[in-house]
Amino acid sequence: MKLPDIHGKYPDINLSLNKVGVVGVKMPIGYISLENKPVIVVPTFDVFINLPSNQKGIHTSRNYEVITDVLSKYVGKMYKLEDVSVAISKELLKKHKYATRSEVKGHGEAIFEQETPKTKILSYEPFKMMAKAFAERREDGSIISKRMVGIGLTGITACPCASEVIRKISEEEIGKLDLEMDQIKKIMNKIPIATHMQRAHGSIIIEIPEGIEMDATRLVKIITDSMSSSTFELLKRSDEVELILRAAFNPRFVEDCVRYMMYYIIRDFPNFPDNTHLMFKVRSMESIHQHDMIAERTTTLGEIRKELSTIGGK
Repeated sequence: MKLPDIHGKYPDINLSLNKVGVVGVKMPIGYISLENKPVIVVPTFDVFINLPSNQKGIHTSRNYEVITDVLSKYVGKMYKLEDVSVAISKELLKKHKYATRSEVKGHGEAIFEQETPKTKILSYEPFKMMAKAFAERREDGSIISKRMVGIGLTGITACPCASEVIRKISEEEIGKLDLEMDQIKKIMNKIPIATHMQRAHGSIIIEIPEGIEMDATRLVKIITDSMSSSTFELLKRSDEVELILRAAFNPRFVEDCVRYMMYYIIRDFPNFPDNTHLMFKVRSMESIHQHDMIAERTTTLGEIRKELSTIGGK
């Protein structure tokens, strides 16, 4: 008996939809390639296609089939999450002949190694891997695509505002000791100034131009260097002190963190073209407030370069 295809029928209301798909599909397929080393990640995929106005619904099972078919080629092998996402996005359009656009999001948690600041003990730090891929069917039937990769991780922000106020109060108190102003300034430049600190989550997603390959872990250093300090899972007392001192002498708002991210991207990716798209975001989980702070920007490398050159940059 031939079963009816309800999805292919004409809808009650003939309006098109931008995105229809499935989310939260987990696949244990192999090893993410990071710094040419295999890292175990169980990625989760969200896949979408557009739906024309004459189609009632998408054939959902095909989405899952596409994911499993594509990923079967990578089982037990090293792969890049952004490359797998591109392969899925293209295959979606091959399976769904009525669709002209597809979008795939892949994400998972990975681990990188770093040494503690003082004792140089190996510590294993988690971070989030993200990838996006978009495919589009042209009028001649050919399919074009673009890919993006991202990293999200936790660092520390130390408030510059509170730091400056406490510095002023401290200068006034030390001034009561009848010291010269240059002596006071020397003292203040040597001692850490108290301020409130908190964990902050930073993320960068960058488009990878056609014909260029990159290691996503390059974004890890950019994010950590943009914060007041990085975080560590393992900290001995001397490490803990060093971390606090780093943050105290390097106070930054979330706004500062995003700006440093953009500056470091320009510095570290000079060969990427101006039309490269990027997304930056930092969220500070405030320690003395009930609310959090967020700063973000979506832009292109060209826009950042132009803005830096116009205002003199850093």
